Amino acid sequence: MTTRSPRSSRRPPLASAGSLAAVNDLTDDGSTDHDAAELGTGGGVASTAGASGANPRLTRLAPWWAAVTLGTLGAVGAVTVTWRIGSGPRPTVDGFWPHLALGYRDAHVLFYLATGLLALGWLGVGVRALAGRLDAARAWATLALWGTPLALGTPIFSRDPYSYVALGQLARRGLNPFAVAPAALGHGVLLSSIALVWRHTTSPYGPLFVELTRASAALSGSSLLTQVLGVRAIALVGLVALMVVLPRLARAAGVDPGVARWLAVLSPLALYSAVSTAHNDTLMLAGMMLALLVAQRGWWRTAVALFALAATIKLPALAGTAVVSVAVLRDQRGAARWRTVPESVAITAAVLAGVTWLAGWGWGWLSPAALRIPTELRVLTTPSVDVAHLVVVALHAVGVAAPSHAVVTVVLDAIELAAGALALVVVARARRPTHVRALGVGLLVVALGSPTLWPWYLLWGITALAVTPAQRSRALAGVAALAMWLVGPGGSPMIGGNGFYVAGPLALGALLWYAWSGRWRSWWDPS
Repeated sequence: MTTRSPRSSRRPPLASAGSLAAVNDLTDDGSTDHDAAELGTGGGVASTAGASGANPRLTRLAPWWAAVTLGTLGAVGAVTVTWRIGSGPRPTVDGFWPHLALGYRDAHVLFYLATGLLALGWLGVGVRALAGRLDAARAWATLALWGTPLALGTPIFSRDPYSYVALGQLARRGLNPFAVAPAALGHGVLLSSIALVWRHTTSPYGPLFVELTRASAALSGSSLLTQVLGVRAIALVGLVALMVVLPRLARAAGVDPGVARWLAVLSPLALYSAVSTAHNDTLMLAGMMLALLVAQRGWWRTAVALFALAATIKLPALAGTAVVSVAVLRDQRGAARWRTVPESVAITAAVLAGVTWLAGWGWGWLSPAALRIPTELRVLTTPSVDVAHLVVVALHAVGVAAPSHAVVTVVLDAIELAAGALALVVVARARRPTHVRALGVGLLVVALGSPTLWPWYLLWGITALAVTPAQRSRALAGVAALAMWLVGPGGSPMIGGNGFYVAGPLALGALLWYAWSGRWRSWWDPS
């Protein structure tokens, strides 16, 4: 049980200290014990006696230094055995990154052992975090020890860093990335290192991110190694910002700041996505979490502007604008209430227009063609794609000779519309102090229901839920530990061929179980 300090008796405009409602389907029972050094005095939550129900024997069995050492060995091992099987440049260039010369089979065996060590180390640190014993110093040290090898080693699990480098090179040469694809750079190591499906595709990102990659290209010179390190530096800014902002949001919500860092920043999913493969989702999420913190302080208009700014990196950030606007609208009275939506729209439009004008690349990034790019690739790591292929097989089995492509398209569109409608309902019911939970759930629904799901998309919802009582969810921890294994070390989906015969029933079974269990009702709980 947590108690409030005298300061927390004042109800902030968009969050109440310690009163976020638990999500029954995401949250395990258990109270929170905060490290006094992390919370300080008047941090919004008082320490509880003991280890808040955590098993002291587990804490002794998983000392911080041992868990961190295990994770460090895993991170170092992962980057040194993936030279030929990972997401390194193509063709490979000896000496590009430190590596071990291994055969294909041996490299795969050692790679999965290494990534398993990192996951085990993370779970060991989690034992301390869930006991309220992961303070800021240990969290930062863990990030440094695990992140450094990944920041200096070959990319793993995705070839997107090379796409980002190409984006910057196009902009640096004065070519519009929203009209010209990376193929315009000509043949070479950079183009051949980009995933084949993206070599002839224009940028699906916002103008602010284009400008950041252009600055990186200007500073990193002609070496592909330094260029990759440059785009990694952009993502690291977002990761550091999350390390600073998330604990403040967690304390305001009455949950453990150490667990928030552990789940949203230190997890294998977060580290591989933000550090090794430099995904811009991290920078977008940093902007969104900063916006939530600003909204919690009562400056909701500034928060809307920050959400819009984050959207010029990647558009899903606009979900935060919707959630905060609805929460403010529900809290306002009289004429001020009906000004909320027009003001939010005006602020968002002004920021988008301002950044677009300053960047000078035009409005192509918001064209229908650009908005469709992220969903054009249909891979079997996506639950809706597995279900769609299963429907095709079922129809053919009963003698319905429907065109496979048409059936898949219809099923995907139906699932996407249903997920969008559900997300809108979640957002429409957002209110303080559960609006952050609504944002996290809505982002997870959108990611899981979209036609294309890559593991790092799951970070959208996990990061928001990390500062709610859902931070103690076993399901979220499992996803954060293992989701990256949905793709291979080279970035290719691990589910292919007839894999939908397994993945499709699993997805349908999980959905039916979830509906039958009634746990979805917790989404509507306004308390």
